[in-house]
Amino acid sequence: MPSEKTPTRQLFAKIREDVYLDAKAKSAELRVPLREFLENALISALRDEPAPAPPRPPRSIWEDDEYLSMQSRQPFGSPVELTQEEATAILQDAIKSAPSEP
Repeated sequence: MPSEKTPTRQLFAKIREDVYLDAKAKSAELRVPLREFLENALISALRDEPAPAPPRPPRSIWEDDEYLSMQSRQPFGSPVELTQEEATAILQDAIKSAPSEP
């Protein structure tokens, strides 16, 4: 990715809505900003190579537990019901994966 000193250009263009929505969904799925996703796609197209895969975040309790995984795929804002054990496991997983301060 370009550094803060790399010149940039504001881009305005008409784009098919289905392509935009697919790109937006894919960037959200990969947890990459849409701008970065599009820049990577353009760079890959110009170099005639496949787009680099973004680094995968470490697995979490939300993926390891079938019931929690099912709940995490619900639309944003949907209620989540947890047992005391699940809540404790999620908290421990969050603390374990939190970056430590210097």
